[in-house]
Amino acid sequence: MAAPAGFQGIYEFAGNNSSADARDPDLAGVDLVYYWSQIEPTRGSYDWSLIDQAMAPWVAAGKKVILRISTSGAAGWDPPYSGRGTPAWVLADGTPTVTDQGEVLPVYWATSYLDDYRTFVAALAARYNGNPSIAFIEPGIGMGGETLPETNASSAGIAAWEAAGYTDGRWLGTAEKIASFFRASFTRTAVYPMVDRTFFDGYSGDINLFMAWLRAIPGWGLQNDGLSTTQELGPNWDGPPLALEQLEPTSTSGDCLCADLGRGYHALHGTYLLIYRSDIDRPADQAVLATVAALATPDPG
Repeated sequence: MAAPAGFQGIYEFAGNNSSADARDPDLAGVDLVYYWSQIEPTRGSYDWSLIDQAMAPWVAAGKKVILRISTSGAAGWDPPYSGRGTPAWVLADGTPTVTDQGEVLPVYWATSYLDDYRTFVAALAARYNGNPSIAFIEPGIGMGGETLPETNASSAGIAAWEAAGYTDGRWLGTAEKIASFFRASFTRTAVYPMVDRTFFDGYSGDINLFMAWLRAIPGWGLQNDGLSTTQELGPNWDGPPLALEQLEPTSTSGDCLCADLGRGYHALHGTYLLIYRSDIDRPADQAVLATVAALATPDPG
């Protein structure tokens, strides 16, 4: 796997959109995460100030921002929004839901959901497309923005999805349709879909089809959220620039941050490395962060 030109540096992840590390010299930027229900609580009324105010300290420090807005998430991630990431007014429009593990998730292929979401993505792009302080957009496709409808689905949850009409074919078409909203709207800002196993049954044939479709989109990258000391990437990941997000903080995984960063930079040739704030702020990790940060050649644009 050939290394792409221009490692763009280390970005802080899972920092609750804090600006506390904005002037950390080892950081190239931050991943800011929001939910649709935060930004458009009522139809057509957008609270962009949440994003703009969080961006401001990082931009003032000469850093860039990765922007993610999801439409669903686990209830415990960012309460109260993550458990109900799709606005209530969208559900009132007729979008059915699946309730599992304490969260309420939209049935993504519902026509009402897709119509309302397309309008939102267009508004998001009207505000941020071409903003030079945004490194890229992580498109919200499935849960947490990733490409699986529910990443923590119970057996009862999967049965509920199937009762709501889930099939691999339907989800493939839906994921491609949602990605196309972003392709049509973000013409001057890169988009990096966050691809996980995508389908409940994990069938590789469908994953190969989806990945081939994504790789054919010019100007886009790909994001993998499983960076660890043992991570491997197959041929589906060849070609586009890569963003690699740490699977777990090292306090959970027991890994060494030096090994995670080394894997992401030297072995997997990540263009962006997204690292948990808890590791960035750990005193013992400062030397390796500085070493890897010094390898970056950020794009001045």
